[in-house]
Amino acid sequence: MKIPALAAITLLCTIVPVTGCAASHDFDNVVSTIEHRYAVHAQRVPMMGFVSLCSFAASRGGVKGMRIAKFDNLTLGKSDDLSRLLRDKLGDRWQPFVTEREADGQQDVIYVQPHGDFMRMFIADYDGNELNLVRLDLNGKRLQQWMRDPAQSARTHNYMERTRTPQ
Repeated sequence: MKIPALAAITLLCTIVPVTGCAASHDFDNVVSTIEHRYAVHAQRVPMMGFVSLCSFAASRGGVKGMRIAKFDNLTLGKSDDLSRLLRDKLGDRWQPFVTEREADGQQDVIYVQPHGDFMRMFIADYDGNELNLVRLDLNGKRLQQWMRDPAQSARTHNYMERTRTPQ
C-alpha cells in the first residue's frame, strides 16, 4: 500500500513543476534580461507560491500562477521601450494588449496569451525609477463576468454562479 502511494506522490512532484515551467521561463527570461541589461537586481516576493495559492482561493479560482518582481532605482533611457523588450523576450505566442507611454517616461505595458480556459497576462509598470513586473493567469469566465459588470462583480465576488445572459 505504501509503495503505490509513494510512487504517486513522486510522480506528482515531478509533473507539477514541469507544467508551470513554460510560464516561469517566460517570466524568468524577462527578469534576467532586465537584471543584466540595467545592472540591477529584482526584489521578489517571499513565499510567492503561498501568495499565489491565497489569490487563487480568494478569487475562487479566478487568478492563479502569480509571479511578481520589483526593480528599484532603475533608470530607463528615453529610447528604452518596455513593449519591445517584452515582445522580444516573450515570443510570438504573447500579444500586446495595452501599451502606454507618457512624456515623463512612465510606461505601462500588458501582454496577453490565451491558455486554455485562462488568459495569461504579463504586466510591466515603469514609473520614474521603479519597475514592477507581474505575471498571472486569469480565468476567462471570471474575467468576462467582471468586464460585463465590474461594480456588481466587485460587490458580490460570487463567481461560482453560472454566467447569466443580460436582459
